[in-house]
Amino acid sequence: MIIFLHGSDTFRSKEKLKMFKEKFIREVDKSGLNLMSLDGEKISINELNKAIATQSFLAKKRMVVIKNIFKQRKALQTEVLELLKSGKFRDGKEDNILIFWDEEPDKRSALFKYLDGSKFKEELETLKGAELARWIIKRTEEKGGRIGKMNADILASKSDGDLWALSGEIDKLVALSRGREIGREDLEQSTLVKVEDNIFNLTDAIGNKNNQLALKLLRQSLEGGANEIYLLTMIVRQFRILIQVKAGLEEGKSGRALAQELGLHPFVVQKAQAQAVKYTMEQLKKIYKKLLEIDWKLKTGSDGEALLEMLVAEN
Repeated sequence: MIIFLHGSDTFRSKEKLKMFKEKFIREVDKSGLNLMSLDGEKISINELNKAIATQSFLAKKRMVVIKNIFKQRKALQTEVLELLKSGKFRDGKEDNILIFWDEEPDKRSALFKYLDGSKFKEELETLKGAELARWIIKRTEEKGGRIGKMNADILASKSDGDLWALSGEIDKLVALSRGREIGREDLEQSTLVKVEDNIFNLTDAIGNKNNQLALKLLRQSLEGGANEIYLLTMIVRQFRILIQVKAGLEEGKSGRALAQELGLHPFVVQKAQAQAVKYTMEQLKKIYKKLLEIDWKLKTGSDGEALLEMLVAEN
């Protein structure tokens, strides 16, 4: 059997993977000796073949988890495909369970098309809008708390669908509310809300060429506990929204139509509309390009705080 999990929402896909592992240990092999995880980015075809072919020990079957196989070179992906076809795993003729987990598979590849033909497959995309708000309500209830739709919408609008960040914030909010329903005053203590509001004011200051205020807001966010990578992610998100809203405005689209098209909360679009008029499209694209350059430099070990300060100072 082959199970194929992929998509941009790594939080939910990893929760699914965890569920499958726990079920295997609970129902098939309580010892866990027949559960193996492999780094698909580094394995050789011989290692994979050995993991698949090894007989189960004191259990009916084995479970082999292969992560990030699409980061492998194309030649090995082809070998993996041939191995899977020869074993007829997708057709259910093998007892062993293979789980392929990947964040960004190459959908054009033959290996993807083969895995995507499996009976047990799921693509988990980033949640947006009403779906995201429903997830927040459900997650809060699972953690023993309560939150109304309006406040769930507000929290959703601050997150860009990042369930890793939202999960942590929900844990804090449930602890803060102490059994009562999470209210607006609780949200005002949320790191997500504080940072998002600060990011809006920061991009506003950049648009107004107020470098002194922009630097002050940047340092406030860093001192408030937001690390450089998270801060950059939020700034990139805001400028991406501004570019999308600016393009929509130039095409004569309404705020409501843009919110629906972009999968954003109407309040987010409304604020972005007021901010987008302070920039030309050329300015927005120039800043966005610089942000992508900073992102690359950050990932190669450069000083994130200095890079962000330089961005603010140069605009």
